Amino acid sequence: MPSSSTGRSRIKRKPPRGTLVRYEDRIVEVLGEARGRRIMIRSIHADGTERRTAVKLNSLRPLGAQLF
Repeated sequence: MPSSSTGRSRIKRKPPRGTLVRYEDRIVEVLGEARGRRIMIRSIHADGTERRTAVKLNSLRPLGAQLF
């Protein structure tokens, strides 16, 4: 089993629009591609605000088999 610094697998290819992935401690929706190796995401923060952000592709993690 390959080891990584975080112990989790990373997304290697750009996920399709609408895909749910994990970014830090949140589950986010992929909106599309940004410049370079960045992806636009939409997330809901603890204060209830929706934010759209460009993040690096290697910062995204796939969801496990169970969402909740």
